[in-house]
This record gives sequence, C-alpha cells and structure tokens, in this order.
Amino acid sequence: MRKYNIISKYLLTGCAAMMLAASCTEITDDEQYEHYISFKAPLDTEGSSVGVTTVYVPFTRVDADGNPKFGGTGLSEYKLPVMVSGTTVTPGDIEVRIVPSDTLETLNRERFSDNRKELWYQDMSAYASYPETVTVRKGDSQALLNIRFDFNGIDLSDRYVLPLKVAESDNYLRHPRKNYATAMLRVLPYTDFSGVFEASNMKFYIVSGGVVDNEPGAMTTVQTYVVDQNTVFFYAGTFNERSLLRKSFKVYATFTPYEEGGMRGTVTLSCDNPEMNFVQNKTATYTIIEAPDEVQTYIMRRTLIINDVDYTFTDYRSAPGSTIDYNVVGTMTMERKLNTQMPEEDQIIF
Repeated sequence: MRKYNIISKYLLTGCAAMMLAASCTEITDDEQYEHYISFKAPLDTEGSSVGVTTVYVPFTRVDADGNPKFGGTGLSEYKLPVMVSGTTVTPGDIEVRIVPSDTLETLNRERFSDNRKELWYQDMSAYASYPETVTVRKGDSQALLNIRFDFNGIDLSDRYVLPLKVAESDNYLRHPRKNYATAMLRVLPYTDFSGVFEASNMKFYIVSGGVVDNEPGAMTTVQTYVVDQNTVFFYAGTFNERSLLRKSFKVYATFTPYEEGGMRGTVTLSCDNPEMNFVQNKTATYTIIEAPDEVQTYIMRRTLIINDVDYTFTDYRSAPGSTIDYNVVGTMTMERKLNTQMPEEDQIIF
C-alpha cells in the first residue's frame, strides 16, 4: 500500500510541474509590454544642456585610412538608435517614420522664457538630413537612423538642436512618453582642439590707463567650439555660453603645427569684432602628449596644453555707458581619456 502511495505522490508532483510549465509558457508567449517605438536619446540632467541630449560628432567623419569619408571636411554622420520595447521578438518588419518635432519653441519657452531669447536653442535642420523611414527588422529590437551633417559654415555661438520625433502610424505604437518618442539632439561637432579646457592657471587682470592691476581674478574652465578642422573659438575672459552677451566676445584660435603629425605648433588668436579692441600680446604654443593610463592600459590619456596665452580686450557691453579693459594670461589644459578598444567617435564624453 505504501508503494502505491509513493507512486501517486510522484504522479501528482509531475502533473503539477507540467501544469506550471504550461502556464509559464502561456505567459511568456503573450507580450507583457507593448511594442512601443522610441529613440535611445536620454536627456542631460546637468550642465548647460539640461532637457536636451548632447551628442558629440566628429567634425569630419573619416574612413579607416584617415581620409574624409564623404569627400570633404565638415561632413559627418551620427547613427541614432530607434528602439522597440517589449519582452517578445517583433513578429515582422516595422517601418518607422521619422519627422521633425514641433516642440522646440515650447522647450525654449519652458527653459528660458521670452526675455532670454539669446539663450534659445536654434533648429539645426538646415545642417542635417536623414531618411524619412527606418526599418526595424523582424526579430530585432532596434534599428539605426543615419543622420548626415554638413557643418561647413555653422556658427556654434548659436545653440543648435536637431528636433526629431516618431510619427504616428497605424502600423506601430508610438511610445506614449513624449521624451521617449521625441529626440532633442544638441549636436556638438568636435576636433582635436575643441572641448572643455581646465583653466585654473589662467588669470584675468583689469587694465586701467595702460596699467595692469596686480590683483588678478581667477578662471575655472574655458570651452572651445569648432569653426573648421584647425580653428576653434571661445568666449573672452569669463564670458561663456550661458551669457546673453556671448556673441559679442568671440575669440578665434587657429592651430598651426610645426611638423607632420601636428603634436606641437603655434596658436594664433584673433577677433572679428573691432569694438573688442582685441590684441594677442605674444605667440601662444600648443603641445599634445599621449600616454597610456598606468592602471587601465587600454586607456590612452591625450592631453592638449596651450602655453603663453596672453591677450587683452575691452568689455564694452556689461556696464552700459562705460568700458573695462582686461588682460588674460596663463595656460589652458584639456585631457581626453580614450578607450583604444573602441572608435573615438563612440566615446561621447570628453
């Protein structure tokens, strides 16, 4: 009798296991989440671009041999991921339509208000092109939207954003969260000479009657923006991109290498605004140093040092009816940590 009880026990356990397996199969066969279409474009949460997505793109996209990929300088591309959410594979190809977003003005009004239009983001669509549709293939969870850029002639003192959105369609479900189905791309082209420089060794002095004040003011960082492959610009003194007056105080820096390879050279500073009374007092030089990280040997530390920065300019706008002359001197340093195991353009944080 005991033998039959044991057999019955195992039969019951086996039946329960089969029922549980069938139940689990039924659950996993059904989609627990909708196949929503969205972008992979997380919003910045700190810095000067909160509320948009900062994307770093090489000013000139090059091929494996280092030649311009699209035939000239200033031509580049970025591949924006288009995602399909869900726990099951897509049953077939999904053709997703991409259109310009009309929410840029709303973003500007919410972030900066009408009385600070100098800080408003500008639409970058004139410098970008992309296909009207992108196809997510059966079984895939994402596709890449190939965005092409022509940065020639762009003035980055305007804060540009490329606004995109997933269009409504009967063939798929657009993600219900607006910041998922909309991408606000703050595109910043970069070269070897652009980026955020540490400037704690930079000082600015007030010049009065030709005499330099002995009590300098301190600086923290200086950000440079691309003009062309060998030229960047920055804002004089302590002006930065959050200043309403920034466009009046642009300083250009042109890098001229001593030899092939460009690891050392001179830096010529200039200005196209005569009201700034800009003067470069001595020739600046630059040096690029590359060295592997002592701990993470696959990381290359690339340091750009600009020595002998020395210029004067006039601030003619901060105090209406009066002017202030400044002398700025010191050294600027920028370091990038590059992962040698992946393409530089995929490393979006410098």
